[in-house]
Amino acid sequence: MTTTPTGGTPEYDPFNAPAPLPPMPEVGPPTPFPKPRPLSVPAKVSIVLGVVAALGLGSLAAWGISQSSRYSKVEAGKCLYLTDEAGGNQSYTTASCTSSRATFRIDEVRTGSSGCRDSDYIQFELYGSSSSKKAQKTLCLALNVETGDCLRDVVHETRIAKVRCTDISAEARAVVTRGSSESACSSDDTALHYTGPPERTVCLRPTGENI
Repeated sequence: MTTTPTGGTPEYDPFNAPAPLPPMPEVGPPTPFPKPRPLSVPAKVSIVLGVVAALGLGSLAAWGISQSSRYSKVEAGKCLYLTDEAGGNQSYTTASCTSSRATFRIDEVRTGSSGCRDSDYIQFELYGSSSSKKAQKTLCLALNVETGDCLRDVVHETRIAKVRCTDISAEARAVVTRGSSESACSSDDTALHYTGPPERTVCLRPTGENI
């Protein structure tokens, strides 16, 4: 505020007074974006198990097309895990069968593009280069599990993993029997038969039952 030469307050001049500021519009609080109601843990587990039961893991046989040039490193009895790559392809990484990362075991290696002896195997085709249109080999992959192992993401070949049975993400517990013993699986289990060798049946039992 300016002052007169004598130090007093200047008189109000209506002709030189600044224009009043326009009033600010009244703005209320922003409308919150509606959030979906969170699912309870039992509901999530029910949804996951419903998917497992509906698919029956039969889609395992359709998994996996790799354009890896490392096919010469694989052989029956070795174990590996799968990862997603750019372009929709998948690749494999070998690992010790005792490693928690080794989710699949190679039961058989076939020449070219070939079906496996049992529909529960994952048929993983290997190509010599990214431009190859003909598979060099086909790996017949079985779940690498022992009785008592628990799994999460059982319907995703690149995300399936072994976890503690007390882990909230655990979806299924494996029960493994030698031979073709699907009768060992209950009606709520998903039964997978592998001709091997060794021939075995894997029952994937929903977690929370007999653990």
